[in-house]
Amino acid sequence: MTNDHNNWRRISLGASVFFFLFIIFLPAVFILGSFTQGGVVLNGQIIRAVLLSFWIGIAVVTIDLAFGLPLAWMLSRSKSRIATFIDSLIDLSLVMPTAALGFSVYLYWGDRGGLARIFGLDAGLINKGVLMIILLHVVFTLPYIVRSIGAAIAQISPSYAEAAETLGAYHFTLFRSISLPLFRDGVINGSILAFTRSLSETGATMMVAGLASTAPVLVVELKNSGHLPQAMGTSIILILSAISILFLAKALLGKKTIRLEKVYPRFEKSLINLIIPRNILVGLFFLFILFLPTIFIVFYNLSHWEMAFGAGVLKSMAISFFIAFTVTLVNLIFALPLAYMIARDQGRLGKVLDTLNEIVLLVPTSALGMSLAYFWHKFLSLDLMVLILTHLSFSFPFLIKPLVATFRDIPSGLEDAAYSLGARSGQMLRTILLPMIKPAILAGLIMAFMRSLSETGATLAVSDKIQTVPILIVYLVKQGQFGQAAFISTLLFIIALIFLYALKHLTYRTK
Repeated sequence: MTNDHNNWRRISLGASVFFFLFIIFLPAVFILGSFTQGGVVLNGQIIRAVLLSFWIGIAVVTIDLAFGLPLAWMLSRSKSRIATFIDSLIDLSLVMPTAALGFSVYLYWGDRGGLARIFGLDAGLINKGVLMIILLHVVFTLPYIVRSIGAAIAQISPSYAEAAETLGAYHFTLFRSISLPLFRDGVINGSILAFTRSLSETGATMMVAGLASTAPVLVVELKNSGHLPQAMGTSIILILSAISILFLAKALLGKKTIRLEKVYPRFEKSLINLIIPRNILVGLFFLFILFLPTIFIVFYNLSHWEMAFGAGVLKSMAISFFIAFTVTLVNLIFALPLAYMIARDQGRLGKVLDTLNEIVLLVPTSALGMSLAYFWHKFLSLDLMVLILTHLSFSFPFLIKPLVATFRDIPSGLEDAAYSLGARSGQMLRTILLPMIKPAILAGLIMAFMRSLSETGATLAVSDKIQTVPILIVYLVKQGQFGQAAFISTLLFIIALIFLYALKHLTYRTK
């Protein structure tokens, strides 16, 4: 390569690192500096809310593992049509905006419909509160468990199972003594993602919380009531918790410490009889706990149709789509070179930048929003600009992750061969890298766009003046305008279906 091309490459990488450090990362954790400067309040209400959030997160992960692990195993090992159908629907709650999802879950379990009508009850099966929060969080966290464990199971060579079965091992013996230690990292990854996602959720939780107050919800309530020192204190605890969880996960990953060599032949042979009941139980769990609560908003809307295309609705939609499109395109410009730098570990900064990116990914968005507002309002007075910068920060990791994974799968020898034949950086990028990373780019764009479109907690933490679509849904539910909220939520559900289909199409193209 010529010096000019080397200089251009350095400029591109340097600009991306600068963008990430000073636009994405540092503003996201800037609030930590206020802890040493005073002005931050921690009290009993905050501690109780944080402990409640952790308790809910642990309960959610426990339920996720109990049903998600066998579900992931079934989807990975079964080729039946039912398994294929479930596999195609498992990610629906991931792409559905959480405000619409929270409303749907509330309608399903609460006193407005769902199972109460099926059983002919006058009241809902479950009241707002901790139990409904747990059920809601299970809906949108279970896919993290299933996908993480499923991906790990897919990497296990079938020869291990064949050898064990040849030696007379029973199915359960094979599972716990050979397969489980091999996909252990998938269990840890999924559990961490599910726990931090539960710890982060704000908008959907607000709809089903009742008198319970989790830490992210408390951040918004304290901020809106003018108690900024308390809101900052809660945010700092959440950010430090996310960082601690990340480093704990990194310490655990890759250490095969499960020792399950001892065999109990009679007991484990008898467990074969439980395979069919297990499959039925997992199937019922998927249907009644995961799938129907997610899509119930559509059925509710059919019987409570109330068109909602007023000026306020159209304005909220315009704001949401404008912000989502803007942040997605801006992030793409800087995500490409940064992902390449992380994947190739250029300048030995790859692991450091990857860890910093994961911190931003795991920080609860209401806490992240408080930090970003605290930082950017020192320089900017326009709420819309601060909101765009906020959405840039929490959506950026969703572009980086698939790009880094794809770049790592591309042998560096292809680039070396291109350069040795006289190709320039631009030619190599257009003819070799872009065609190979195009599916990852599109998948990252979809995930970042939907993440921005669905965010509630960070938006509420930054501004109480700008009303995006998720904020509008929360407002309509609080005002008791369920028909309009259901109509708008159904529109978002349709958008989620379209994006889910696009993601599945891209996934199959890369296989």
